[in-house]
Amino acid sequence: MEFTYCKLIDILSDIHSGGTPSTDISHYWGGTLKWLSSGETSQRFINDTIDKITEAGVKNSSTKLAKKNNIVMACAGQGKTRGQTSFLLDDMYINQSVIALEPKDTVLPLYLFYDLSSRYEELRIGSDASSTRGSITTTALKSLPFKYPNLDTQKRIVDILSTYDYLIENNRRRIVLFEKMAQELYKEWFVRLRFPDYKKKIFKDNVPVGFEYKTVEQISEVLQRGISPTYDDNGKYCVISQKCIRKNIMDISEARKQSKEFKPVLNLRDGDTVICSTGTGTLGRVGQVYGDYPDTTFDSHVTLVRAKNNIGKHFLFYSLKNLQPWFMNMGIGSTNQQELYKKTIQKAKILVLDTALMKSFEEHIEQIHKQIIALSKANDNLIKQRDLLLPRLMSGKLEV
Repeated sequence: MEFTYCKLIDILSDIHSGGTPSTDISHYWGGTLKWLSSGETSQRFINDTIDKITEAGVKNSSTKLAKKNNIVMACAGQGKTRGQTSFLLDDMYINQSVIALEPKDTVLPLYLFYDLSSRYEELRIGSDASSTRGSITTTALKSLPFKYPNLDTQKRIVDILSTYDYLIENNRRRIVLFEKMAQELYKEWFVRLRFPDYKKKIFKDNVPVGFEYKTVEQISEVLQRGISPTYDDNGKYCVISQKCIRKNIMDISEARKQSKEFKPVLNLRDGDTVICSTGTGTLGRVGQVYGDYPDTTFDSHVTLVRAKNNIGKHFLFYSLKNLQPWFMNMGIGSTNQQELYKKTIQKAKILVLDTALMKSFEEHIEQIHKQIIALSKANDNLIKQRDLLLPRLMSGKLEV
């Protein structure tokens, strides 16, 4: 395979980082404009962002627009964040820890994305590791050695790799659909109270007889904050943080290695509920553990809620998920360091159903839960296969 050799800047039409509107000014936030933070680059393909900003937020900050089909890279951050590369499926503004890159017509955007994705470790080693967070600068990226074949060969390489990514993304969409099915079943049965044979039930004060409100503390076997980890890349144990709780499903890929021992009761189990309990933006988010993870715990910014034996683990999760908007508004403390205290979660009330209905709901949701785990495992295998092919294709060792 023949390559053209150059520096990265030679094939770029644009490269820039962004900024963050002041978090102390509320009308800069909650708008309709997508705003990307470095932590969100754990997604390979991004079409939406967690936070949205307003036109005023754009005008009064150094944030800049990254366009659809741009490549974005996390240029700073602890853990695995620095060096992560993503492909944008829509326009969005970026923060100061993200660099956007737009190639010239000589290089396909997806080819540049796959090339930079394959050089994650190289980028991290070459970044400034002397600071606490480390950094990848635009200056360093501009001088990065780069090679590329002709456009026809680029397209063949992109077609092979994107087939894997298409299958992975399709499985992820199926997972989202299963999640919505489970959420809708919970709302139908326990919010709208249209559970099986609800018309035969006697209601008193708008609550079916046999149902009763109980506190989270009453129905939980474990309700506890996590450990202060001793981070160690060679550590025996894993620890999740709030970064792992961005969606309904806990994302173990964001976990870090650590060496501090912890009590067995704090090892995460399939079906456990985890809640972000410190800071702004993430405070109050509720996620569930899918699958068993030996030697894996959670840090002190996360609260674990584990159901008692007579309470369904899925029922508890979806009940707490239904309370997420309330949790997100129950932080105490300064703007940048709010806490969702254990006692606040403990006192939250949940309408608990009768045993037969509880069992029926758990059986329905457990089937969905298993389907999601199966799809997640299929994706793990696809990712491994793609990541084995990636460096061989980009280096030219594997002809196309």
